[in-house]
Amino acid sequence: MTSTSPTMLGSTKQRTITSKARGDLGLQQPGVNYVSDVDNPWIPLTPMTDEVFVKYWKADPVRAELIGSIKMPGRVELPTHYHTGLVVAHTISGVWRCKEANWIARAGDTIYEVAGCARTLESFDDTEIFVYQVGETLFLDEDNTIRWRENPTTSIERYNRFCAHNGIRPRDLTGSQEASSSC
Repeated sequence: MTSTSPTMLGSTKQRTITSKARGDLGLQQPGVNYVSDVDNPWIPLTPMTDEVFVKYWKADPVRAELIGSIKMPGRVELPTHYHTGLVVAHTISGVWRCKEANWIARAGDTIYEVAGCARTLESFDDTEIFVYQVGETLFLDEDNTIRWRENPTTSIERYNRFCAHNGIRPRDLTGSQEASSSC
């Protein structure tokens, strides 16, 4: 790995960080998890709806992180939900919005939401969204009563139930047992 760093005079100097140097500096070599799209099923987001599907890429109950994709047909509304943590949503395809916001997301657009947002997601077209979130998604009814909690633990349970019911060999969504490689 070669990095360029500015010197005090504004010029740059090349330096190489070897594996030994990384170890001497206390830098860990992180693992990289690979998940094939073909082997990763779309799962209905029941009990909230059977029209919206999720695909789980990674779920970490310890860090409360969830990485997944959402797929929904056009003209579908996801029940109002409240995020307890950060959410980053990148639009892969389609057109959608949160009814409470003044934007419409299209392919290539990215939405960054802080904790505490209550939103009602609505699609205008067949839509796929890649999502990274921290914390829980609390689905609410008309009286703002919690109907369902979605978090890494419930996602793992949903995934494992779906796989068992459909004869699919589940993988470890936490990534701890996945084949990985170094950077």
